[in-house]
Amino acid sequence: MVADLCPRHEPCGHHRRIKRLTAQNIAFSAVARRAITDDPNFAGGRYAAEGTNPDVGLSIARMMAHITYMSEDALTAKFGRNAQIEGADPGFGINFAVESYLDHQGQVFLERFDALSYLYLSRVMDYFDPFSRPDPLARVVADPVRYLLLSFDTDWRFSTAHTLRILAHVERAGLPVTFRELSSPYGHDSFLLVDPAYHATLRAFVDRAGEVR
Repeated sequence: MVADLCPRHEPCGHHRRIKRLTAQNIAFSAVARRAITDDPNFAGGRYAAEGTNPDVGLSIARMMAHITYMSEDALTAKFGRNAQIEGADPGFGINFAVESYLDHQGQVFLERFDALSYLYLSRVMDYFDPFSRPDPLARVVADPVRYLLLSFDTDWRFSTAHTLRILAHVERAGLPVTFRELSSPYGHDSFLLVDPAYHATLRAFVDRAGEVR
């Protein structure tokens, strides 16, 4: 995560996420998109005109993506190997609690996301690389701000290595930057949760922004 301190064109305390997807991340997205496009109800992208919806493919895409948002420790603590229904006969249905959880995540996703939107947004993320241009930091050097870079030690989807790459670029540009790796058992989703160290770090950064202004 990257937070910048009070640029003139943005409100103080604004923060944004910057990421360059690795081959592993692109691979996850590729499988998710294939699940959608191979759903017979995708109809070559004309599902709305056909009166269908690739619900199976979209829900599977969401299920797989959701796995990447959680750490192994978080999944183990939440579900372990607990059965969904004690004493149920083994089979290929939903036998484990974690399977039921993922199925639920896939189903509720259908109520708030469109398949084509998923395809285009995930593909744009594949191609996004803020440091691929010549002099990528020229504009921010011309209008410098302070940067706060944060990562979570259990986020394997966007690991600390991603943040360190940004840190190296910002430091080479001579911009003021602070980096902190936060400890959390929850993986990528940590930034959505009430984490005292995370919130305290952001609060201190924003408070400092007010003093500087």
